[in-house]
Amino acid sequence: MSEELKLYLEAGKIASKTLAHAKDIVHEDMPILELCESLETFIKNQGGSLAFPCNISVNEIAAHDTADINDIRKIPKKAIVKVDVGVHIQGYIADAATTIALDERMNKLVEATRKALMNAIENIKPGITTNKIGKIVENTAKLYGYRTIKNLSGHMIKRNLLHAGKSVPNYDDGIEEAMKAFEVYAIEPFLTTGKGYVYDAEEIRIFALRKPPKLRDKEAEKIMIEIWKDRYNLPFCLRWYSKGDIKKIREAIEIGLSKGDVIGYNVLVEEEKGIVAQEEHTVIVKEDGVIITTI
Repeated sequence: MSEELKLYLEAGKIASKTLAHAKDIVHEDMPILELCESLETFIKNQGGSLAFPCNISVNEIAAHDTADINDIRKIPKKAIVKVDVGVHIQGYIADAATTIALDERMNKLVEATRKALMNAIENIKPGITTNKIGKIVENTAKLYGYRTIKNLSGHMIKRNLLHAGKSVPNYDDGIEEAMKAFEVYAIEPFLTTGKGYVYDAEEIRIFALRKPPKLRDKEAEKIMIEIWKDRYNLPFCLRWYSKGDIKKIREAIEIGLSKGDVIGYNVLVEEEKGIVAQEEHTVIVKEDGVIITTI
């Protein structure tokens, strides 16, 4: 076994344990800040590093939501809760997600999403095109009476790079891009009771740097350089730096966003406010199938 594979598997094992831990602790009225911090601390205690902030996306929110500084939101009653975690070991990333239904009426949606994920993974091999994987996901969703979210997709992963070029759609988008041996992918079906599209909400709680922005305020510029050294291209959130000068960090991020040096990940909401479920594994393509690192 190569050292690279060992690190991918180690990260995947921690991600899997973290999702199991999430299922043990998530409950109605739980503060979202408490949940995020608990899961991120769990990852660190297991020897992992955070590939991105823990995403806690509730009901019609599909992705990119995390607790902000002093966040007072709580898990609503009878919610459907998506927990998406990222772990890396020396830059080798595991990206995994699961859905926890606190309303048994949503169990079918969760079951359908898990089935779509496993049906997709069972068909991955070198040469299969990404649109065929998307078709498998969509066909599974239709069997259960749901839609996939067409403007959310899985993605190729490389060391220190969460989104590495190729996308894996959740429907047949007609793009025949072949998957190759030894490539790494996050496969993540999103199924919904709604229209099947998400829109960008105004809220942005997760960011990433393309490069440290050049700023007139040299103290603020120094802070952004430190974040770059800590994260490089990997996403981060403000609450991780709450002991610093948050006002300066916010101002620096705003300037960076305007210059294009900072990426802001808007919270994503289903267009018809339909309920959304998500399941995700990270896989390594082999000559004859895949290795699931996050199982």
